[in-house]
Amino acid sequence: MRFVLPALLSVFIALSTAHAAETLRLGVVATDHENLADAETLDKYHALGEQLSAQLKTPVSFSPIYSPFTAMKRVSRSEYDIILAPAHVIAVALKSNYAPVAKTSNKTGAVFVVATDAPWQTLEQAQGARLGLAASDSLPASLARGEINSKSLEMRKQFSEVRYFRRPEAVLYSLQIRATDIAAADADLAQAWLKTNSGRILDKTTEVPLLALAVKRDRVGADKDGAILNALARFSGGAPNGQKATFVAAHREEFAAVASTLNTTPKDLPGARVINAQQAATLLNQGVTVIDARNAEEYANGHVKGSVWIPYAEVSAKEVGFDPAEDRFDLAKLPQDKGTPIALYCDGTPCWKSYKASTLAIKNGYRNVYWFRGGFPEWKAAGMPVESGK
Repeated sequence: MRFVLPALLSVFIALSTAHAAETLRLGVVATDHENLADAETLDKYHALGEQLSAQLKTPVSFSPIYSPFTAMKRVSRSEYDIILAPAHVIAVALKSNYAPVAKTSNKTGAVFVVATDAPWQTLEQAQGARLGLAASDSLPASLARGEINSKSLEMRKQFSEVRYFRRPEAVLYSLQIRATDIAAADADLAQAWLKTNSGRILDKTTEVPLLALAVKRDRVGADKDGAILNALARFSGGAPNGQKATFVAAHREEFAAVASTLNTTPKDLPGARVINAQQAATLLNQGVTVIDARNAEEYANGHVKGSVWIPYAEVSAKEVGFDPAEDRFDLAKLPQDKGTPIALYCDGTPCWKSYKASTLAIKNGYRNVYWFRGGFPEWKAAGMPVESGK
């Protein structure tokens, strides 16, 4: 008998462990229109977890995530099997092999609001203005920074002051009391505010899904996508002004495009010529040194045939006014003759490494710099020759 009890205990522990292992972890980041500290909102997302459990026929445990920044760190460690979050968090999750399953048909964006009597008609004209942004890790702030970068504007030079506000409404209030000159805010929030306050929209960003859901494919197979969509069809959270958030199927390519929008490099680079895949191929055939600025693994997995690997170790912010002192790039590996043409690329328009490497080359006197902005993704899409290995 003394041997039976430990054996039964072992079986019980094993069964309990197996049951716990089957539980799927759901992480939720609310939109800017909601507050996860609110009991009603928490109940709503708990109910979503129950709907997912019922549809997937697997226990689902719900965990609120109180900031997009925290969510991004946690998805990088694959702490969740399912993540429901604003579009910029899902775009980051792609890097950790999460697969988007659903997105809201409701879209959102950011707008740049100014006083009615502001002298500017474009962001480019607003030299020296004071800029107010929503919380730095919020979707509106991320979209606004992406728009500023796309216009080749350096925030620290373009604006005399840049301030972030934790509460979404605060950025518009700062404009109202003239504490800022431009308020970059959620588009829906700004439209509602403009109905009772004077002001006008100076510029706007692209629109992206309000919320999206992604899964770890090794834990939730594609055969479960229909069940997830069924659960979301019964969910009403996330949309502003009491609207129902309607979910539809989503695809990886859409959120790769969101990542590009959020982190996009400028469309031009003073001192360099921006080229496309065909022009890069022509330069390569002419004997021009084509430089891959990505990391060793990316280069080994596939690169422009004939390109040279000179990695750019990036720590600095992904913005026009980045600090090169925070990064490492071995300029000594470039041709000694600074009149020699060089072309640089990395991993497409969201990748800043080749932009930064090109900027450093120009600042160090290189006179014939070509920046292949579309990089390796554009090269592959054009059917150009690719090789792997070092």
